[in-house]
Amino acid sequence: MLKEYLTRAQALIKKRPLVLVIVPWLVYAIYLTLIAAPKYESTSQLVVKSADGANSFDPSALLMSGMTGAATSNESQLVVAFIQSNDMLLYLDKAIKLSDHYSSSQGDFISKLGSNYSQEAFLEYYLNNIDVLINSDSSVIELSVRAYDPEYAQLISQTIVKRAEQFINEINNNLAKSRLAFAQSEHDIVEEKLQQAKLALINFQSKYNVLDPTAEGAAFQQIAFSMEATLAQKQAELSTLSSIMSDTAPEIVTLKRQIKALEKQINEQKTKINDTQGGNASLSINQMMAQYSNLQVQVELALQAYGSSLMTLENARVDTYQQLQHLVTVESPTLPDDATYPKVLYNLVLLGVLLSMAFIAIRIVVATIREL
Repeated sequence: MLKEYLTRAQALIKKRPLVLVIVPWLVYAIYLTLIAAPKYESTSQLVVKSADGANSFDPSALLMSGMTGAATSNESQLVVAFIQSNDMLLYLDKAIKLSDHYSSSQGDFISKLGSNYSQEAFLEYYLNNIDVLINSDSSVIELSVRAYDPEYAQLISQTIVKRAEQFINEINNNLAKSRLAFAQSEHDIVEEKLQQAKLALINFQSKYNVLDPTAEGAAFQQIAFSMEATLAQKQAELSTLSSIMSDTAPEIVTLKRQIKALEKQINEQKTKINDTQGGNASLSINQMMAQYSNLQVQVELALQAYGSSLMTLENARVDTYQQLQHLVTVESPTLPDDATYPKVLYNLVLLGVLLSMAFIAIRIVVATIREL
């Protein structure tokens, strides 16, 4: 029986070869018009916008992008990659039961998702039913989603847009936290050094019971200068009186005692200024002034570093805020009124052209072979 049908088919093809074009075209036409389930397409438009106002619509930003060679659509490409990822598919399946819709009875036996599908097959089916393009001029992301129901197509698009917004926000928040955490840690180190420098200065003042060795040293020097002036005056008086009085005169004896006392006081003052006073914890005024000066320099340097670090931290906060990016919806997901797919007329014309070209090519090959 089968052999007989094959024989008749061969005979028919030899007699009327156009059957090879007409029959497949008719079968496909029947499928498109009577069997194929309609698909509705929901569209939306998105754009990644920076917090400082710079975005893909800024002509100067586009010009700078062309001059520096840095693509302004890097973030847009990241959004597209996430929309097309398996993570997005898993989220959609969990949130709105995407697999149940695509494998439901609303689809025809050819176009719907099979019941025993693998994750790879599900992802391929999902990618075949979405289109994500980036406008090269404006970096606007154009999203198209197809489903067997208009409301569900809009729901898929809305869910994708919402999840993509969360994705961009999560990335920005994580980057912002990392940048600020690094800047804050560096600032904490500088602040700790400042506190240590201050504490070292306070400990020095407490240990030697001195507020400002520089001022104290100046006071000691002033006292020494004053006593040296008094000593010179007394020595002049002694020289004058010695010329008219004997060495045993009460005035001469008194002046000599005063001069001796002044010399002793002057030596003690110079010892305090220049020499160690004795004991492990005692220092001369000069040594105190030197150590105190070093500690002051350390505190001043730490203060300068602290001021610079604080300014850097504030700048990091401002820069981080300016670099934050958000996914802005330019066009909300639409609710389609009419089925977009299948495109019956377009597909039939295209198939007819392809079959005709294949038929002509085969006829030419067969005629060439016969002539050989």
